[in-house]
Amino acid sequence: MSYRLVSVLAFLTLLGASAAHAQTVPATAPESDDNVVERLKDEGVKLRFVWANDWAASVRGGERVGATNGGGAVGGADFDTGKLFGIKGGTIRLTFARYYGHSVAADDIGVIQKIQGYWYPKRQWQLAQLSWEQQWDNHVNLMAGRMNATWQFARSTYGCRFVSAPDCPYQLTNTTGGFSGFPYVNWGARVKYEPDARYVSIGAFEINPERRNNHGLVWGFHDSTGVMVPVEVGYETSFKTDPYPRHLKIGGWYNSADFTDPELNAKGQHRALLGGAARNYAGGRYGLYVLGDQVVYKPDPNSDTRNLAVFGSLTGPLDNAETYTLQSTAGFLWTGLSATRPTDSLGFQATWFRFSRKAVGFENDTIVKNHGTGTFKRDELMTELNYSYKLTPALSLVPNLQYIVHPDILGNTVGVKKVSSNDIVVGLRVMLNLGGPGSP
Repeated sequence: MSYRLVSVLAFLTLLGASAAHAQTVPATAPESDDNVVERLKDEGVKLRFVWANDWAASVRGGERVGATNGGGAVGGADFDTGKLFGIKGGTIRLTFARYYGHSVAADDIGVIQKIQGYWYPKRQWQLAQLSWEQQWDNHVNLMAGRMNATWQFARSTYGCRFVSAPDCPYQLTNTTGGFSGFPYVNWGARVKYEPDARYVSIGAFEINPERRNNHGLVWGFHDSTGVMVPVEVGYETSFKTDPYPRHLKIGGWYNSADFTDPELNAKGQHRALLGGAARNYAGGRYGLYVLGDQVVYKPDPNSDTRNLAVFGSLTGPLDNAETYTLQSTAGFLWTGLSATRPTDSLGFQATWFRFSRKAVGFENDTIVKNHGTGTFKRDELMTELNYSYKLTPALSLVPNLQYIVHPDILGNTVGVKKVSSNDIVVGLRVMLNLGGPGSP
């Protein structure tokens, strides 16, 4: 037992050293280390590590042209409680994360959404998960601990295969719904009943805005502002049970936390023009979402590796005092276009945001205050085309092209004097995935 724990701690220490200075692809581990990893896995300790670096350049449009680099490392271990402690069906999940670099979205374009999915503004170590998951034979699964809601509810099957992050996790549920997002985990729990391909899931998650300002080791409730309760029903299959797998998820949420007006201050005046604290509203917000996807084509009916999948989603709040009133996403992922490159993939994703009149009013007021010109549109469209090229089973290069129609400035409102023009972004992701989730 001590050998396992010492090995895990040594592994996590190495993650810290590599993530803090991760600017190049980590070297291949010696074969003896591979043996240690496999031995630990057999004994109930599964190590995982993902490192991604996102370089992006705004080459036309936005607030200005510019390029920047950002990335992060996510690592940890899953502990099989059956093998380790004799508690069958249990898994302890421990995850740490560290991010670095800058954001072309905030620095050069101004949009609130992320262009580089692996960039986060807090460049510090994060305890990104510490949870217990228990599976019972009666088809009930329980997870509880320090965890995020966006990996348990309204989660897109293919959204995290893209470099930009409007669908990984859902921007609207994360911003408006109060879904705690990775790596800023809070206390939470989720119960899922899955008798067959159908399932129903319900959860409860702490809302704590101060979580972003610490490492995740402050576990008290004194900064909590409310609770978010999501409910989801769905139908999901895999290649093990369905030659053309599909997912359908329908859900909603209740958010009890107080929230602020996107446009007005406490006196009912336009905040961008006259300043002051934002007007506060009592909690009690609701929203709905639906997501669907399906594999629709396989060049070889007897092989699952090469396939074409399509996906789409729609979500929105049920009140008017929000930043967003709608988010809709559609796209495809074609894995194995060529028989000689069966693990490469080509992906396209388009995400439509509709902002509230209050949010657009705040943006227009900002332009007026800065003696600028133009007015903003309520609709914003973000698109991405990428190709994932597998250098090795663990190492990928992902060149990508993004085009943004009617960019907002909610990610950077300081000093803005013009409405941003449509923006073209070119980028390159380098990703090393050693048994971990391929998403931020």
